[in-house]
Amino acid sequence: MWLSNHNLLKTMKPAENMANIVNLENLRLEKILRELYNAQKCTFFLEDAMGKVMDKFSLSEQQAIELAKLLMKNELISSKTFLPATFLRPEYIRSFPIILTTKAIALLKEGSTDHK
Repeated sequence: MWLSNHNLLKTMKPAENMANIVNLENLRLEKILRELYNAQKCTFFLEDAMGKVMDKFSLSEQQAIELAKLLMKNELISSKTFLPATFLRPEYIRSFPIILTTKAIALLKEGSTDHK
């Protein structure tokens, strides 16, 4: 599967190649956001959600830190009720309290209607 995608990317122009990479990353980000949303809904303690997502997607601590920074930068998760720097470091990122914003939830709802 990967090999056929790799060969497909070789035949594309650089602009098409970059657009496809961006689309793949957006799809992966949507899956991660959806999983964060489900973990947030199904977990009593918000601190447990990030660990569940890290396990499901096999994210390293550094990847999870970068993900949290990206989500905060794009205002998809809220960090107004706590100091994010406390959690944005190894050994603490698993306990990052996930609070999806209304913007993130709206994007997920919009994405679910697009797939129907």
